[in-house]
Amino acid sequence: MALSWKPAGLLSRGWIATVLLVLLQPLPCPAEADPSGPPEILSLFPLGGRPGEEFQGVLRGRGLNGARQLWFDWGGVRATVLGLRNEQGPNPEETPQSDEGARPVQLLSLRFQVDPAAQPGPRSLRAITPRGLSHPLTFHVHAEPGHLESRSSHDLASEAEPLPEWPLAVHGTIGRAAEVDYYAFSVAEGERLRFEVRSLALSDMAISLYEPAGSWFSPHRARRLAFSDEPVAYPELSTEPVLRHRFGKAGRYLVRVSGFLGEGGPDHPYLLRIAGDSDEENGEASGGVLVGPVRDLWQERSWTRELRADRMEALRARTASPPRPPSGPVPETIPVIELDGAPDEASKAKVVALPSLLVGTIEHPGDIDRVRFAAKVGDRIALEIETPRATVPVFNPYLKMVDAEGAEVLTNVHSILNANTEIEKQIRPKVIHSFPRAGEFTLEIQDITAAFGGPSMAYRILIRPQVPHMGRIHVEEDHLNLVAGTATPLSLVTDQEEHYQGSIALTLAELPPGVTVVAATQAEPDTPPAVNEGRKERYVSRSRKATLVLIAADDAPATQVPVAVKVMAQPVVEGRMGPMTPVKDLLLMVVAPVVAAAQSASNPVEKTVAERDNKPESPD
Repeated sequence: MALSWKPAGLLSRGWIATVLLVLLQPLPCPAEADPSGPPEILSLFPLGGRPGEEFQGVLRGRGLNGARQLWFDWGGVRATVLGLRNEQGPNPEETPQSDEGARPVQLLSLRFQVDPAAQPGPRSLRAITPRGLSHPLTFHVHAEPGHLESRSSHDLASEAEPLPEWPLAVHGTIGRAAEVDYYAFSVAEGERLRFEVRSLALSDMAISLYEPAGSWFSPHRARRLAFSDEPVAYPELSTEPVLRHRFGKAGRYLVRVSGFLGEGGPDHPYLLRIAGDSDEENGEASGGVLVGPVRDLWQERSWTRELRADRMEALRARTASPPRPPSGPVPETIPVIELDGAPDEASKAKVVALPSLLVGTIEHPGDIDRVRFAAKVGDRIALEIETPRATVPVFNPYLKMVDAEGAEVLTNVHSILNANTEIEKQIRPKVIHSFPRAGEFTLEIQDITAAFGGPSMAYRILIRPQVPHMGRIHVEEDHLNLVAGTATPLSLVTDQEEHYQGSIALTLAELPPGVTVVAATQAEPDTPPAVNEGRKERYVSRSRKATLVLIAADDAPATQVPVAVKVMAQPVVEGRMGPMTPVKDLLLMVVAPVVAAAQSASNPVEKTVAERDNKPESPD
């Protein structure tokens, strides 16, 4: 299949042929390259392709000796390794002091083939070498035609690179610090376009739109029309910039891609997508979940986890409850209470029963939504908050519960006295409470600033009885490389929610041949006690640490591709076993011991220890 990228502006066909000739040459890696350690990938160019295309690319990384293939977590893309060579810097003597002793940077030449039926969307890409599996980078399959950035500089508005007709996916690189890239395009009057950038975790990209209007000072001066960095910086959300704009008049306009703080270098490639704003999403909804390491399946103390009407059943599935009689109640569905348009007067607040799922919006600055409910002595409730659109720190939901006399009973503000004897306050997406007295209570919902409001400030609040249950199981690693004949620990942290008093059994399923798992203990570092953590039992789950040790036998066969090992958890309460629950898929590879020997030989400290342990005893 022929290369399908469209030649760009000042990009000549001769230059393309030269680049492809270099990429296709399987250059051997120099002998002095240090092969020790697992593979590390730094960047990829281009960052993706269109269904039905075949094109060349370059993966930049370290420890790629012997790389035989790339592994994708989703089908539709194949990559063939063409060659490997060391990257030669312009002046090796200018290498920063901090880089001394680091493994040399290598370039892995690749040929990508995107299946014509491949569904647009992101894939996690990893390199496989004899030393195991690398961490992931994201490869994007896009529906728009592809376009490669030209070699020439276009960091001035007057030198903007002309683009073909949109929709379009532009592949470029911010090659050095403070570099900016201008592109020129044309639109008709009234057209509305959507611009978005995809980049790597190292980058923080920004998009700007300009009109080449000129001024008294310069006929080439451009006037900025719009700017976008990212909608919000919050864990699990994408920080990639998205910009929508309606053009009031036809003409030629400019879009600029840059690092927000001037970031740049060979590991700052980007994908700029330009399409009509009315187009449907192509599997990559902006502002969605961040693509990267495999995420834990259960999310609880997060502003962005989904609260649904079957939440009570989902919680009970994470505990070991007594068996229900055959004629027991049917699965519980939580009623949804709409609060938009409800009267603002406290005396007219809706009366709800527990559990209820409150759905509403802070419609204008200072807006307060209220509901009333009754509670008995000893009732234990939980409040969970979801922000499905704007989230923290743009929208900061503040919940306050008051009694019939207006006295404050509970808020979702956690106050802590830090080591500097200063009070820190944080709003929390979950809070629990036990009522010491009966009565009627009012829950007030507002933005903590009282200065903002609008359709984006939507909320979903679940008010319900507590269900003691197994919370999130934290597993930091997303992949492991096991050397045959060695053992590797895996640390886990288990959250025990809402006064859960049972145990949590942990195991790994679908291990490759020759690998077993056992429980172990591990010393914890000493930490100074907190000055005053406040009433953390309301706002923070109790946590316990556990360690599993994976043992690869001496004769464990090396794996050619990653094995998806399932981390499983099972609640145990008073001898009753709850359902086995999947926690996370952990990618695992078994590495041949001959590689481990090479790694030890390359490390003088490890080599000295090995020689000491194997030295014959003295006659004395």
